[in-house]
Amino acid sequence: MPRYCAATRCKNRGGQSSKDQRKLSSTREFPLHDKERLEKWLRNMKRDSWTPSKHQLLCSDHFTPDSLDVRWGIRYLKNTAVPTIFSSPDDEVIYFCPFLVL
Repeated sequence: MPRYCAATRCKNRGGQSSKDQRKLSSTREFPLHDKERLEKWLRNMKRDSWTPSKHQLLCSDHFTPDSLDVRWGIRYLKNTAVPTIFSSPDDEVIYFCPFLVL
């Protein structure tokens, strides 16, 4: 079953049917049992009024490298980590075509 990153505008996904898609380098569950930390995650995602389920994930692209510990080659999210890397509507690329005449 495919897994999708819950961040707005993030196209990362992983799972069985994602052969053509960019793989999730790793996924992180929302800290549902840590209300204070969850509020920080949602505020940074600009989704304050949304409540994630236990099945929704965030990909590791939204965390800085210092948010992760590496043990035995496996990346673990630190208990204090908060995602800070998100795109905004201002980040969208606008293409200009000088040959288009209206």
